[in-house]
Amino acid sequence: MPNSRKPKVVIVSGVHDYRTPRRGSIQAVADALVRLHYEVCFISVRFSPISLVKGDHRAFLWSRANRAEDIDGVQCYLWRTPFHPFRCGIDALDATARPLFSAYAHLPNRFIDDALRAASYIVVESGLGIMLIHRARQLNGHARIIYRGSDALHTIGAPPALDAELRRHASDVDAYCLLADKMAADFRWAANKTYTVPLGVHRGDFADIGPSPYAGGTNAVTVGSMLFDRSFFQHAAESFPDIQFHLIGTGGTFEAPANVRHYHEMPFKATLPYLKYADFGIAAYRPQANSGYLAQSSLKLMQYEYLGLPAVCPDYAVGASPNRFGYVADDRAGIERAIGRALAHGRFAGDANVLSWEEVAERLLNPELFEDTAVGAARRAPGRVPATPLQAETRAATRS
Repeated sequence: MPNSRKPKVVIVSGVHDYRTPRRGSIQAVADALVRLHYEVCFISVRFSPISLVKGDHRAFLWSRANRAEDIDGVQCYLWRTPFHPFRCGIDALDATARPLFSAYAHLPNRFIDDALRAASYIVVESGLGIMLIHRARQLNGHARIIYRGSDALHTIGAPPALDAELRRHASDVDAYCLLADKMAADFRWAANKTYTVPLGVHRGDFADIGPSPYAGGTNAVTVGSMLFDRSFFQHAAESFPDIQFHLIGTGGTFEAPANVRHYHEMPFKATLPYLKYADFGIAAYRPQANSGYLAQSSLKLMQYEYLGLPAVCPDYAVGASPNRFGYVADDRAGIERAIGRALAHGRFAGDANVLSWEEVAERLLNPELFEDTAVGAARRAPGRVPATPLQAETRAATRS
């Protein structure tokens, strides 16, 4: 039985389910909240028969959808609906599909409504979960509703209806917590409620990584499929036949030289030996307008930095780091220079000042309590002491 004294946090994600091998930062936040003694409910949306056609990575959970399941202290729920709206990329069709977003927001679900009513905090990730924000506020006038901007909506190809909905119901949201300062320009209409809450690490995961998975030689690694640019590896592997390129969970195989090795998605901790013992990491993002925020919000780039692994990435994702080496997509000579500079740079001490996920979670729920969450604040500025979960519960309960 859940402990009624614990403040309850409901997380709504349109991309991730807590139970999948593919681990985004939101699952790490959920784990941290459990360690901080919150009751956590993780609701995954945007799942329907359409998901099977589109090759959704949550498909293996089809038979477990629409029922709650407790995993590692997190109550998991995958909402399978008869349909879910999505962007097809044809403006005329997308315009006629807008009523489907409103219809989706009103689909009945007793479990979700009960969870939203009981919440002290409701965290909605960027994506289709935006359509549940107003529903959450109507059901619960006292909960703190936090929008977590893990990605810019235009970068992930979200339908315009989601941005319109986010603006329309701005009064329902208590705080907009973004992963990067560069995303703040999209929230000028809510500047007084906009904060930056970065990524973190769970240091225990990195304490005993284990032996190298590599047979020897020079090894490069990448993890994840967001904006994945396979052409980078076709260029790089041809130019550097003596380097072994290890691609983990990048969304499928493709034709490439023999020194490119593909791996299925694997549990997060299983990826860490590949990162720790590589010679350099890669974040091969496709060119995308207004994606400079990835310099701060890329989970893999942050993990490379934490482990002291030099990184090769598009020049727009280099940011202020002296340990990243940029290139322009499809510029073979530029890719060769970036890899050469990363190899010459070599491993470094790593960034020990990265926040823990617990520190991130407290900032996410109550960003106004911390000095370093202000947009443009130095990431290592000293923060104020956070409220305890029970103090936060009391504060939330007294809101009008």
